[in-house]
Amino acid sequence: MLRFLQQLTRRLRGRSLTKAKLWLALLSLVFLPLFVSAEPACEAQKIRERYGVEIVLVGQSWSETSLGAVDDALSRLPPHVVSQLGSRFNGSLYILCNTESRTLSGTSVFSHGANFYSNSDGRNELVLYPDQSTPTVLHELAHAYQLRLVPAGKYALVFRDEKMKDFMQATGWRLLSSDAQVETALDQTQLSFAYDGPTVWHFMSNNDPLEDYANSFALFFYDLERLRQLSPVRYDWILEHVASE
Repeated sequence: MLRFLQQLTRRLRGRSLTKAKLWLALLSLVFLPLFVSAEPACEAQKIRERYGVEIVLVGQSWSETSLGAVDDALSRLPPHVVSQLGSRFNGSLYILCNTESRTLSGTSVFSHGANFYSNSDGRNELVLYPDQSTPTVLHELAHAYQLRLVPAGKYALVFRDEKMKDFMQATGWRLLSSDAQVETALDQTQLSFAYDGPTVWHFMSNNDPLEDYANSFALFFYDLERLRQLSPVRYDWILEHVASE
């Protein structure tokens, strides 16, 4: 590389500005992509070393913004939470970033533009749309944490978990579906709930306690005072059952 740059400098000496610009443009075309592609790899490695998660680079659409949001979100979580992200049956958490909502197997689980956690392929996967915010990443990490005891592809079984039951009782949720329906359901969208508490969230992607939990988790670790104002009950629950080891 150094020899090439020296030779290029000698060639440019005494040439017109137009030719110099041409040579510099050619140089940037050859070498700039190498530096650009190396930067995400370097940042991804730092995230792996800090948090023990796997950042998937091949076939993904990572940017500085996307990696920064992941790093920021993970840095806000206590170590005991980071170490339990994803189903305990599946090993490490893989984090992807693409516009097609594709998992590692190439399956598009949701429509274009979705953010989601999945363990359906026997892996813990967090799939993000490019350039998401820190709160959005925290929301999806919340799903990875709340489903840590759930076997692959059986998300509805989280409602047998005592902590999930406790969150629902504290915040005003009731499960209307039977135990048999919980056993056969794939996820919470196939179950029925009632909510008896006050309105807290202006938007949830689905009106159910898992989305409520993820919103509460994300806001606590992003702006805990805001969560305390919106819902002291949720603030106290996350503080006791998630933030405290």
